[in-house]
Amino acid sequence: MEMTVDVEKRLKFSHLAFVGSVGVPNRYGGFESFLEHCGPEISKEVAEVIVTCDASVYENQECNFKGVKRIFIPIRANGAASIFHDAFAFFRVFNRSSHIFFLGVSGGLWFPIFRLMCDLTGKKIIVNIDGVEWRRRKFGKFKRGILRLLDGMSQVFSHKIIYDNEGLRPYILKPFFSKSSLIDYPGDYVQKIPGVQMQKGHALTICRIEPENNLDILIEGALNSRLDSYTVVGNWNHSPYARNLREKYRGQPKIRFLDPIYDAMKLAELRQSCEIYLHGHSVGGTNPSLVEMLFYDCRILCFDVDFNRFTTDNELEYFKNSGDLVKIISTQKENISSRDNLRKRYSRNEIVRKYLALV
Repeated sequence: MEMTVDVEKRLKFSHLAFVGSVGVPNRYGGFESFLEHCGPEISKEVAEVIVTCDASVYENQECNFKGVKRIFIPIRANGAASIFHDAFAFFRVFNRSSHIFFLGVSGGLWFPIFRLMCDLTGKKIIVNIDGVEWRRRKFGKFKRGILRLLDGMSQVFSHKIIYDNEGLRPYILKPFFSKSSLIDYPGDYVQKIPGVQMQKGHALTICRIEPENNLDILIEGALNSRLDSYTVVGNWNHSPYARNLREKYRGQPKIRFLDPIYDAMKLAELRQSCEIYLHGHSVGGTNPSLVEMLFYDCRILCFDVDFNRFTTDNELEYFKNSGDLVKIISTQKENISSRDNLRKRYSRNEIVRKYLALV
């Protein structure tokens, strides 16, 4: 990675901390995948990279992960507890860090205090606002209001803002847009297994089982299409919604439900063997699972929202309902070679370069 001598000197004295994720290696989602694959690369360019981790998730609590320092926080990183997790994590890394990256806005309540402390000591707070969590249907009106407040406070009191999708641009507060940067997720780390063949008539989805991911549309579309089989990988025991959905379709021989998979080779086998990948996300900015699938050669059909079109540069196929999905599955339109430019955009080197530019 080419950079000027002055930049190299500055980076060598920089200590970066990443707060707000479940941790590394990935046991949850997009932020964790980013840290697992980009954290070690960033650590080669700076004095130190620290990642705070949810202690309840990891049996192995060794300090070092591929050059990244892990600090374990005894408070859960998700749900309502995340507000306190982020505060506790901030104070654990504050004395060791020059730049503190918050992944998500759960800690926004404390940002006025964090900003004052950082301004007094010459440190910087940088927040990745994630995917407008306050718009998610799974949350009630009160919780969405709290999340919107936390999002706003994070933007106001951070030194810099990261957003991961052009569709999030309208949700950046206008007075603070000048301090924002668009940075994607990488996907070029995915595994390929020699000899694994694509199975015609097989479809795949990997996602969290949540209403805004439109699993009902995906499943109904698959059941009424030419597909022979459809595998859905997700957290089926996470919520009443997920359990009820699985129970509703349990008797369908076409559908296979799998719990979350974090083994890279098992994921690669599933991804390489599918003819069609169905992506139903409707909120949340750029989805890392979709980015990862761009590095395989199956057809990818996406729910038709701006976030997905921005992620894929309008190069894929899009549906609005299960009827659309059935029709699209029966056609063959997409040219896989059109993904070459997308794959360059989502390289680790490019993402690491953009993060280092904020330091």
